[in-house]
Amino acid sequence: MKHSMEQAVEIRKAFEAQFGQSEGVTGVGICLSPNADDLALNVYVSRDEEAAKLPRTFDGLDVVIDVVGTIRKF
Repeated sequence: MKHSMEQAVEIRKAFEAQFGQSEGVTGVGICLSPNADDLALNVYVSRDEEAAKLPRTFDGLDVVIDVVGTIRKF
């Protein structure tokens, strides 16, 4: 892998600082990249429209976007 977990955590924090408060972003995690032997950022958004506003890579990590719909607390 190109990035260590510690590096990925720092990149996730930077991503959250820049995009975490964007409308529709409901969470950011770390996953394995489907395109490379590396880690990636897994970003959860509520709608496709929010996904279109996010980068596909960030600080050397792929950004994997999952459209999960609206998340509500029960």
